[in-house]
Amino acid sequence: MKRNLMNFNDKIIIKKTFEFTRTHLLLLIIFSFYGNAADKYASVKALSPEESLKTIQVPEGYELQVVASEPMIQEPVDCVWDANGNLYVIEMSTYMQDADATGQFDRTSRVMKLSDTDGDGKMDKSSVFIDGLLLPRMILPLDDRILICETNTLDIYAYRDTNNDGKADEKKIWYKGGPKQGNLEHQSSGLIWNLDNWIYITKGAKRFKIVDGEVITDERGSVNTQWGLGCDDDGHFSSGFSGREESFQYFQVPTKYTRAKFPDELEKDFNEVWPIDNIPDSQGGLARIRKDNTLNHMTAACGHAVYRGELMPEFYGNYLICEPVGRLVRMAKIDTSEGYRQLKNPYPKSEFIRATDANFRPVNLKTGPDGALYIVDMYRGIIQEGNWTAKGSYLRGVIDEYGLAKNKKMGRIYRLVPKNHQEKFSHPQFLEMSSKELIPYLGHKNGSIRSTVRKLIVLRNEKTLHTDLRQALNRSENTQEKIELLWTLDGLGVIGPSFSLKFLKNKSGLRLATHGLQLADPSLANANKGTLKVYEGILKNETRREILIQAYWSMISFGPETIAKNFLGEFEEKHALDPVLSLHIAQKARDDEAKRKYQEFRDALKGKGPLFEKTMQAGEKHYKSLCFACHGLDGAGVQMAGTDMMLAAPLKGSKRVLGAPDKLVRIALHGLTGPIEGKTYPGAMEALKGHDNKYLAEVLTYIRNSWGNSSRMLTDNDVRQVRKKYRKRKTPWTIEELEK
Repeated sequence: MKRNLMNFNDKIIIKKTFEFTRTHLLLLIIFSFYGNAADKYASVKALSPEESLKTIQVPEGYELQVVASEPMIQEPVDCVWDANGNLYVIEMSTYMQDADATGQFDRTSRVMKLSDTDGDGKMDKSSVFIDGLLLPRMILPLDDRILICETNTLDIYAYRDTNNDGKADEKKIWYKGGPKQGNLEHQSSGLIWNLDNWIYITKGAKRFKIVDGEVITDERGSVNTQWGLGCDDDGHFSSGFSGREESFQYFQVPTKYTRAKFPDELEKDFNEVWPIDNIPDSQGGLARIRKDNTLNHMTAACGHAVYRGELMPEFYGNYLICEPVGRLVRMAKIDTSEGYRQLKNPYPKSEFIRATDANFRPVNLKTGPDGALYIVDMYRGIIQEGNWTAKGSYLRGVIDEYGLAKNKKMGRIYRLVPKNHQEKFSHPQFLEMSSKELIPYLGHKNGSIRSTVRKLIVLRNEKTLHTDLRQALNRSENTQEKIELLWTLDGLGVIGPSFSLKFLKNKSGLRLATHGLQLADPSLANANKGTLKVYEGILKNETRREILIQAYWSMISFGPETIAKNFLGEFEEKHALDPVLSLHIAQKARDDEAKRKYQEFRDALKGKGPLFEKTMQAGEKHYKSLCFACHGLDGAGVQMAGTDMMLAAPLKGSKRVLGAPDKLVRIALHGLTGPIEGKTYPGAMEALKGHDNKYLAEVLTYIRNSWGNSSRMLTDNDVRQVRKKYRKRKTPWTIEELEK
């Protein structure tokens, strides 16, 4: 009994000792977890603008200066200047205020109007120009009107401040584009006034022009790229599609002719990036992270621009891009030594601008009227939209681990200038000047000033100004000024082909002659005899590549069919072996093949009923606007650069595509995460529930009946029933759930 009692006491002691040890172990785990979390958050804690500046590397001999910061601005995504130098900043006030995107579509965003009253480069006066907006995404000053387009619509409104109190009190529809569906990351941006006086946007089929006070549209020149659109002195775009992890695209030829892509147009490994932060918050997951936790490849390329300022002439004409996941800005220098445009990183294995500050999130770049390079820093913890931060995703784990969701409601605009630059800048009051007084500014060294003045003259539509403009053209000895004057004359509708084509003479510069050809495109389309005679001469006698290239694309795009056929046939036979012209000939062949396949696609639909045909045509349009980025134009998927991984699972022959419609609709509505048939992918499939039932039925029908797939078409009602049944679902599906 004594022995048993001792055993009993021993058991009590052992039990108490174990409980003591377990309690301490749990406490140690808890303290370790919270201590680690605290350490992680300390590494991403928000800094003041002055503190953040110390973490940002810029090229030697330059410095960043704070133009504006919180509380003057919050969540800025873009900025523009009006003709008097006031700065307008669009803010997405509700963007990702937590990892679940709570309240994201509340109408509480705004546009701020800022002024620098003493010319020192720092904004010191502000007002809320427009309030109560839904995530404004596009802005363009006209004359005294400001165009704004919000998220989920292509309606563009013109706002005006009629009593000069800093707040818009007039709102008029400028273009009725109707509702826009889908994730806000995949909606249009841009709204830029290009050299040809057309206004362009991304992710849209239309461009806009103001002719005699009326807005006209056509479908030339569209770019299916994402956030950001810039242009250079010749009207070439700086743009790219981050969904495909692309940096720059379509910069060889103006997109009103073709969306050209040439071999090696980006130097080897150009899309590899070199950050100095160590926060692994990439939507692409670990495949996009180096061992030191830095981003290894472009994933969020945006805010494309071209530097066109006189303050730093050594950078003039260079392309620029933001990579907010990598906390950096990339500069690209154009090399034309091979006869076409190649982009190269002038800072090998480094970046133009980069920061260790985890909240440095550059999202847009602009050349300012003072010649500085402006950087819009959204300055926040989360940069990706809610579709990619769902619970269970890799990205959500990083966000929660570091506490990135805490950092919001901030924002900075910086300007890059030469070191110790203190020179004050007084912006000309262009709105108060006569059109004749504006003409000399078309020769200004600053590209943004030239573009503003040309836009203003065209908007005023004073056709009697053509005499003064031609006199200025005759006097000018500057090629860029002549180009600006020519396109200003064209914008006023007071230039003919005989005038613009005279610059083809040998004594004229190549750039000027090329623009002269572009200006004659409408007369080529109308089979003007004088224009056709010029093209005959080009075909027989021209040897300058630049002229030949422009004539080739103008004839393809605007030439009358019978004339174009003969011209192009002779041209291609004559120049097939030219190493540069052959690239353009090959691009046309790709364009022709795409048109052939599209016609083949249309022909295959005939006989299957008008409803099926209409549904497939609409579905193809949706697919090529969104889904192709990850799934490929052939439905086979897109390989993630530098890896063996695909961006998304193939749709061609997929049992989920061809099987029960219920599963496919569930995936489309809520997304899909996790391994698929033993293969992993960099992120979750995007949830498309923001699109209406008709849209989803169309795109899913297209997927189920393309690339050899064949299955019954889906209807609005098919989608409606599944949406209703799973209306409470907020997270992506897994394969295991779908198979139950």
